Amino acid sequence: MHFRTRKNVVQFIRTSYDEKTKAAKSTVVGRISLDSPLIGDELRSQLTESELAEAEIWIEGRGRISGLREELAALTLAETLAAANSWLARQGDSSAAGAVAADMLPHLQALRKTMRKNGLL
Repeated sequence: MHFRTRKNVVQFIRTSYDEKTKAAKSTVVGRISLDSPLIGDELRSQLTESELAEAEIWIEGRGRISGLREELAALTLAETLAAANSWLARQGDSSAAGAVAADMLPHLQALRKTMRKNGLL
């Protein structure tokens, strides 16, 4: 079993040996959303016990990686913002700075809203 990530979906792929063609054959067994990675009853019934265990380990690992990535981003954000501020100051009103600022602003506003909601401001 292996897992193929496509945008916000992960596909569960089973590989088997085809006697006729004497080659490996991959079959999509099912898919789940990465936003809520829960294995439904239908997919659960199509997986063997070992495949199900492997899938649960993969989902848990993926969640841990995402959590660690978010924690690292939060812990290094102040340093990253300082570096971005220095770069933007050197760029003046260039088109590159304008594009970065336009991309950054909604995320900064969302961060401020979250911090205010959680009593951090």
